[in-house]
Amino acid sequence: MRITTISILTPYKENYHGTSALPYHLMAHRPKDVDIEIYSFNNNNLPAAKIKEVEEELRVKIHLVPLPRWYKLVFALHLLFIRLFLKYPLHHYITMPKKYVESIKSRKPDGIWIYGEEMSKVASQFKDYKRLHTLPDSEALYYYRMLGTRFVMSDWKKYWRCAFMYPKFRHMERDFDRSETIHYHLVGEADAQFLREMAPGIQAHFIRHPHYEVYQHNNDRHFHTPIRLLIAGQYNYYMKQDADEIFKALCNVNQKDKEVLINNYEVTFLGHGWEQIVTNMKDAGWEAKQISFAPDYIEEVVKHDVQLVPISIGTGTKGKVLDALANGLLAIGSKFAMENIAVENDKSCIIYNNSEDVIRVLLSIINDRQKFEHIASAGRKSVLYEHDRERVSALMFSVFH
Repeated sequence: MRITTISILTPYKENYHGTSALPYHLMAHRPKDVDIEIYSFNNNNLPAAKIKEVEEELRVKIHLVPLPRWYKLVFALHLLFIRLFLKYPLHHYITMPKKYVESIKSRKPDGIWIYGEEMSKVASQFKDYKRLHTLPDSEALYYYRMLGTRFVMSDWKKYWRCAFMYPKFRHMERDFDRSETIHYHLVGEADAQFLREMAPGIQAHFIRHPHYEVYQHNNDRHFHTPIRLLIAGQYNYYMKQDADEIFKALCNVNQKDKEVLINNYEVTFLGHGWEQIVTNMKDAGWEAKQISFAPDYIEEVVKHDVQLVPISIGTGTKGKVLDALANGLLAIGSKFAMENIAVENDKSCIIYNNSEDVIRVLLSIINDRQKFEHIASAGRKSVLYEHDRERVSALMFSVFH
């Protein structure tokens, strides 16, 4: 089966200036009968050496498509204010030059796979072909959720940005092509349902996000002493609200529980922006440190026992949660952190409702390590099966049949 992929980003094994890892891993583990040729706008500016590396690893040919001249001028001349007057998001207006369209059609592919939510105009250039459009998330749902959060409502800049962007993505998704020849692929169940509600009759599919790199180790992992607690990711608006509440609570917990927690945990923050929280934790007596960047992310993750994921907003599937679960860590997270992942609360992960829940669970782990080690093991097994890269890739490419 010959598939032509058209992507706003050039695929790469890790997210490189954008969500470039998802298409990479879906292609890397594709069925053997799928032959792929990639046309990329390279909006993530993947260097030539890495592009060559991807071609060899994925057994593909990558054609770089120039971004439109008007698009380059908008950024060169700082004209982003024109977005105020556009009905749709800026990237939606990108189309493929005629010579590339003709080149693709001359290859006579069995299907066209478009990657990037705002590429619907590109998708419309190939109406005579079977098409699969991977979003992978609904940006309209993201801004809809953002407008319902306390920290956005209390910050006028964030509020007006969300209020400005939400209708643009809502209009774009509502106007997606709903013909029989195009299917939409999302890694969020709520995202797919949101899209169906906005565009009745659209063929939107929720397919689980594949896990990425897995460190090979014995499945029977046991927690260290003291227990190693990890918080991975940047301190940004995805985590800020829950993180602030949880770590304030951990610093101010009653003296008896604080002594127990401090004596049994060491805390590592992996990512940028956590400096002040680390300082606050140390001042409160915690053993805490920050690693801004790890050369081998997975190698660093597997040194830990428990990952706390204080995500307060977001859509789709959270890759760092999959990384933790697939590598045997006990994942403690919000409902947003765990959504779309094949785990169940108290069976293969822990879902908290508030900071008091987090403190209660951390104390419980100290008193019943074996129970929580079993939960971590169950989470690993479920993710390795349900989010298996070959399994997910086969499901996605089956849409073309």
